[in-house]
Amino acid sequence: MGRSQGRVRRRAARITAGVLLGVLLVAGAHPARVAATTPPVDILLVGNSGDGTVDIIDARYFTRLGVLNAIPDGSTPRDPVQAAIYPTLVAKLGVNYVQDIALSPDGETLYVSRGYLGDVAAFSMRSHALLWRLQIHSLRADHMELSPDGTRLWVSALTSNLVEVIDTATHQFTGEVPTGDWPHTLAFSPDGRTVYGGSLGVQVLDTATSQTPPSDGRHWLEAIDPQTMLLQRPPCELGAGIRPFALTPDGKTMYLQLSYYNGIVAYDPVQCQTLGRLDLPLQGRGTQIAPHDYPNEAAQHGVAMSPDAGTLCLAGTIDDDVEMVSIAGGRPMTLSRVIPVGQEPAYAVTSPDGTYCFVSSRGATANTVSVISYGTQSEVARIPTGIHPQVELATRVPWDVLLAGASAGS
Repeated sequence: MGRSQGRVRRRAARITAGVLLGVLLVAGAHPARVAATTPPVDILLVGNSGDGTVDIIDARYFTRLGVLNAIPDGSTPRDPVQAAIYPTLVAKLGVNYVQDIALSPDGETLYVSRGYLGDVAAFSMRSHALLWRLQIHSLRADHMELSPDGTRLWVSALTSNLVEVIDTATHQFTGEVPTGDWPHTLAFSPDGRTVYGGSLGVQVLDTATSQTPPSDGRHWLEAIDPQTMLLQRPPCELGAGIRPFALTPDGKTMYLQLSYYNGIVAYDPVQCQTLGRLDLPLQGRGTQIAPHDYPNEAAQHGVAMSPDAGTLCLAGTIDDDVEMVSIAGGRPMTLSRVIPVGQEPAYAVTSPDGTYCFVSSRGATANTVSVISYGTQSEVARIPTGIHPQVELATRVPWDVLLAGASAGS
């Protein structure tokens, strides 16, 4: 970042720290004691792959509280082997400093998979300091999922066809799981008994058109036992790259997005059975883009579910919109609203209180998060972010951690 921009961000962090401290002092007690009795703060973390930052946003008032620098150790790989191939990766694919983020259950530690730097790094949410880093056995450290108890971090080692498991206490690998070709999205089932992993297929071998499924390898949906790190059953073959997905609270239905497909699929992940599909209309920019020009092969990339499991919030990547889809009462999926947002929406998550869907837009003219109300099915705010917002995490953080982080600045 430039010097002037850095000064502005440091000043904003100091102001934020002062405001938070003022709120605590007005309460008439010492900050530490107030923090111990005050409910955690609803926040949205946004990982920006273009500038290597993580925005910390108030999820109720939609203001940016701070920025964490996710590449304080530099913008090139620490590993010499990764460093040798890095110029080629950047020339062909561009930079990717933040591929995914995860937060420890106590809100103290932020984990970042750092894309083409090829590693996972851990940061203190109090000081924003780099705590440790671990090189992944892949050209890209891809998406992650943290176990509910915070002890294991699951990371897709994209080009190695593995999910690698990190012990967060020792910062070392504790196991690995073979996958389909190019593992991507990871998520725990609602009951915590299964880790689902979806594979993209080898994108560099892609021969797909919008009518023909890609012949680029194994597009597996795997159900992994989080204790044994073994498959619970044979993988499902989806026939196309598996993008983001969301599970119903009972874990019986998965709503998932597939490469090139401008729509949403209802899927039974236990029986490997498609339950329904909803084709979504091509609109605006999407009517002018050929499938091979879809960003990272994704027509849709981002799905969130309302707390009552009645509505899906979909990021329409090529259409620059959000589609609200009704799934209430087990009825067939129906499109209820289309909401224009910023260019190239890329990710969708539900706010901690369940009121909003946050959708990041990573296009060159965007760099924003749209706040979509589930109640009114409309955009109620738009928040600026860093460059190329890649992923989001809606969570809660203790007051004292947030206050210390605001004081630390960026």
